[in-house]
Formats: sequence, structure tokens, C-alpha cells
Amino acid sequence: MTGLDVHTLGMIGLAVGVAIALSFSLMSLVLRGMPALHVWAAAFWLLTFAGLAEGYDENGSFLSAIIGSALIALANAAMLVGIAMHLGRPLQWRWPALVIAVFLLIQIAFMAWPPSQPFESAVFGLKSILWDGWMVYFLLRAPRELRAGSTFTALIFLIDALFYVIRGLVSLHPEIESPELLSLLTASNYLFGILCTFLLSTGFTLMLSQRLVHDLRIAADIDGLTGLLNRTALLNAATPVLQANREPTHAVLLFDLDRFKAINDRWGHAGGDAVLKHFAQTLREGGIPHRALLSRYGGEEFLLLVPCTSANVAVTLAESLRALVERSPAHYAGEPIVFTTSVGVATGAGIHIQRLIDTADAALYQAKRTGRDRVESMVLDAAGSTPGEPATADALPRG
Repeated sequence: MTGLDVHTLGMIGLAVGVAIALSFSLMSLVLRGMPALHVWAAAFWLLTFAGLAEGYDENGSFLSAIIGSALIALANAAMLVGIAMHLGRPLQWRWPALVIAVFLLIQIAFMAWPPSQPFESAVFGLKSILWDGWMVYFLLRAPRELRAGSTFTALIFLIDALFYVIRGLVSLHPEIESPELLSLLTASNYLFGILCTFLLSTGFTLMLSQRLVHDLRIAADIDGLTGLLNRTALLNAATPVLQANREPTHAVLLFDLDRFKAINDRWGHAGGDAVLKHFAQTLREGGIPHRALLSRYGGEEFLLLVPCTSANVAVTLAESLRALVERSPAHYAGEPIVFTTSVGVATGAGIHIQRLIDTADAALYQAKRTGRDRVESMVLDAAGSTPGEPATADALPRG
């Protein structure tokens, strides 16, 4: 390789670095809710400036040896911290900062007492392998929904580590000091650096895409106000839950807030929202079984699916929750908002979820018609009909 080749590769690397850093910076302006993206954008800028510092000063003086090395170490630390943030495994900056400080002390020592070329190359390789291994450790522990992008990115870091292992072995060759071999190593560093930077940007982009898809799926399944499952998500999740629990009976509890329109009229929609959020939190903390599914079914209606539950247990649970709501007012604008709920309970064996919901809705209508703030229940047989008169329900007196 000639000197022109190396300089050309350096210019190409600089152009690629600027393009990638700029693209990540522009993405971070759009995707403001992804903090890891901001950190990765900074990491790519640091790598670009490091390449500029080292390319501008090829004599190994303070600019390239200290500033360039510090920028590379900061870039690696930023990538590491970004990965930890993205995967929900926060990493305190003090540990990467400690590693950076140790590396800079080593670099300063090398300036004061220049080592042989093979030894310096080996130390540089060990630094790179340490960063790569640290990032691979986090990436291979990614949650399942983010595993594909994380595995691809981990593979890039493993390849990078392997490159530096091979480079370290080559540096032990007795002819390493020859200009031809040094030129070849320099050119290979530039080529691999360009390729690795591009592949890392691809890996981080894949990780970001997986995170966006995962977050969108969650947003599609979750009610934005209460944080509960929405109606569609509940219906999608119900069948697998019932199939996984093959006990004889299952129960649906359908809640409706009493006179909710009057709450909205008096306190406004913000007050009504406060009541809905408080009601959802009250049910969450009301001792519902861990295997139950709780959802905001629509408006001021909430649905609780409790698999493997008898009629008596379901009615007892419904009454307990009704009483808890009655004595747990919401608070808005510094004032309590007292409200109640009516509950319709349906239980049945081997029943399709929609049939249980329809029956619970009929029981809820009965509770509303007979005074509100009460529990009504209906039991379905295996054929899907209520024993006795369809409109008959067992009512529990107010607590």
C-alpha cells in the first residue's frame, strides 16, 4: 500500500464517519424519546473526531496519542452506556470513566517512555478487546423482544475483537518494523475501521427499529390513560389464558362506574380522567389473582377475567372490590371525589370468552336496573345458557 492509498482511505473513513454521525444526530431530533440514540450519535461524532485528530497528526504527538486516544475511549464508553440504557440495564458512568483514566495514563506513559511497536500494538488491541467484550456481555443479555438486533450487534463487536487478536499476533512477526508491513497494517486498520463503523451503525439502527416495533405493539395493547390492557388486547389474550388453565370454571367481572356522566359534568373531563385512573389503580391493588387479566373495556367499563374460579369465589371477589372502591374516593384539585361501581359477574365451564362477557354484561345491566353499587351474577352451563330464567341474578346487599 502506498501513502496515497492510506490517505485516501483516511478521507473515505472521515466521510463515512461524518455521514453516520450526522444521520444518527438527525434521527435523534425526530426520536426524542430514545435516549440511547442520542448517546450513540455522540459516540459516532467522537469516533469521527478521533480519526480526524489521528489522521491530521501522524507523528504520534500529543494530538494523536492523547487527544485521539481519549476520544476513542470516550466513544467506546458512550456506545457501552447507550447499549445499557437501550436494554434497560443502566450503567453508572464511573466504571467506564475509570477504564478511560487507566488507558490515558498508559498512553501518557508511552509518550514518556516509547515502547516497541509490537508492544504498543498489543496494548491497543487489549484495550479494544476489553471494550468489545464489555459490550458483548450486555448485548447477549438482551430481553427476547430485542434479541435479534442485539445479537447482530454483538457479532460485530466479536468480529472487532477477533480482528485485534489477529492484529496482535501479526505484530509479533519479526519483520513488523519494515515499512511495507507497517503500511499494510495501517491500511488494514483503516479498511476494517470503515467497515466496522458502518456495520455498527447498521446494528444500532436494527436495535432501534426493534425497540420502536416493541413499543408500538405495547402502545397498541395498552390504554393510554389507565395503563391497563385495552379491549382488543384483552380479547386476544383471553383465549390462550383460558386454554392454559383447564380448570372447570372461569369468571368474568364487568365493572361500570355509577353516574360517571355526573362526575364529568361536575369536575370536567380532567376530573373524570382522575377517577378512571384511580379506579384502575384501586383494582390493581385490590388483591386480584396474579393470573387474572384486567382491562379497560370501554369508556367507564372495566373487565376482569379470572380463570379457574368458581361462582362463589368470583362473587366474593367482586363484592370485595366493589366495597373497596366505595371507601376509596379519588382526589382531584385537592378535593375527594366519592364514586361507586356496579359489577356484573359471569361464570361458566368451557365457555367462549365473548359469551362470558355478554352474560356479565347482562348481569351488570341487572345491577344497574336494581339500584347500582351492587353485584349481580349469572352462571352459565356447558351449553352456554343460564340455568333458570335468563334475567335472574343473585344479588349481594351493599357492604
